[in-house]
Amino acid sequence: MRKVFAICILLWATVFVAAPVRAAVIDHTAGMIVLQIESHGEAWYVDPVLRQRIYLGRPTDAFDIMRERGLGITNTDLAQIPVAGSTEPGNVGMRLRLAGRILLQVEENGEAWYVYPKDTHRYYLGRPDDAFQIMKSLGLGISNANLALISAVGAPLNTYEHRIIDTARGSFGIHITTIDLSNSLLEVVTDTANESNCTDNCPAKSLADYIQTHQGIAGMHGTYFCPPDYAACANETNSYLWPVYNSRINRFINEERLAYTTGPIMIFDTNNTPYFFYRTNDFWSVEQFESRYSTKIQAAISNGPALILNGTNVVNLEPMDDKQRNTKGNRGGIGVKGLTLYMVIAQSTTVPDLAAIFEALDVDHAMNLDGGGTSAMYFDGAYQVGPGRLLPNAFLVHAR
Repeated sequence: MRKVFAICILLWATVFVAAPVRAAVIDHTAGMIVLQIESHGEAWYVDPVLRQRIYLGRPTDAFDIMRERGLGITNTDLAQIPVAGSTEPGNVGMRLRLAGRILLQVEENGEAWYVYPKDTHRYYLGRPDDAFQIMKSLGLGISNANLALISAVGAPLNTYEHRIIDTARGSFGIHITTIDLSNSLLEVVTDTANESNCTDNCPAKSLADYIQTHQGIAGMHGTYFCPPDYAACANETNSYLWPVYNSRINRFINEERLAYTTGPIMIFDTNNTPYFFYRTNDFWSVEQFESRYSTKIQAAISNGPALILNGTNVVNLEPMDDKQRNTKGNRGGIGVKGLTLYMVIAQSTTVPDLAAIFEALDVDHAMNLDGGGTSAMYFDGAYQVGPGRLLPNAFLVHAR
């Protein structure tokens, strides 16, 4: 069993799951006990009905949780599912229907059985320690990246959708990715193609390249920059003026501009807690921030204008050019409400329209990012918008 178990871990840790990735991961693990191979072997049960994961914890906790998820079954029906090691065929239809379920003998003393999805035989769970060992021995190794795609019971879902939203300025089509920042398996990162300040012929990558580098589960384009197809950007190709924190090398690009850039900055610490500063000079420096809040910066991105501050739409107080105020096109932005992150690309909108969208989403804070031909959003193993232009920086969420 140990040899087979080790092989299962190896295969699941390295297998490529075709898009849509999240659905494929859940289909593959539904009804299974999964073990975090990149951590300390923590065990989770993927409920085949809810299609969400439940942390099993200690043996006594696991036993109680599994019994709570139990489905009552008569002795007659239970007899149709062969015991582990049996060569009896039983009732094939019933075996498949109950694969991954916990069964409780309602006509006896509530004895618990687990129908292992791989062979659809039943395994007696017995006492807590015995049950926990059976669960572990039948467990399937899973990477943190794949586990992060299965939402925990009771937690918000990490989702993408394309929908219509009604606002004070009208109805708009939006692409929206929602991320649960309380999920300890996830981490917000900001990345730049350059590792030092750059003013011309700067490196740029596709959003998919950023995703691949970080094993990301979601991401979108970042700040305004000077694209190569703009005549006005000659001698400034792919450069950008906004301060962006490079999470790979733990340093700000364009750090000197923190003192005087007109625009907001959104910061995430190593616990994914968001911090929003209305102006970058309110932030000052990494050292002052980390000292004041007794935490470490994990990601940060600035751009402009600010859209929502403390739940109030502030866009009309912000400096904007005529194109931002009046030209309809794709507009991108990020917002937070508590520990929920929203990544939005709105269609046929102005920047004030985008602010109205975040107002309708009832966020605490939101800021504008780039848009137009740069627009790109990635979720569940595929582009949902884009790919758009090559990007000198990007905003991402990945598994720790």
